[in-house]
Amino acid sequence: MRNDITITFDDIIKQYRTLDLSEEMFRSMMEEDDQLEADYQEWCDTMGVSDRKGFSYYYEEYIEQQDSIWESLNDQDE
Repeated sequence: MRNDITITFDDIIKQYRTLDLSEEMFRSMMEEDDQLEADYQEWCDTMGVSDRKGFSYYYEEYIEQQDSIWESLNDQDE
């Protein structure tokens, strides 16, 4: 992969926040960048997810990780 595609995922999610908008922007980027699409296909194959569901799979994992971080911070405050 050109560079770790998850960095691209993270940047998009941080900027657009919602799954629908983030995924729409990512798909738009892939239409303009063949290498990005190839990297995404490779990532999906590696993760064992379909290219149709790959971004939403990552998004859900990302959100769960962020929630976990906030929960651990809240636990420390108590």
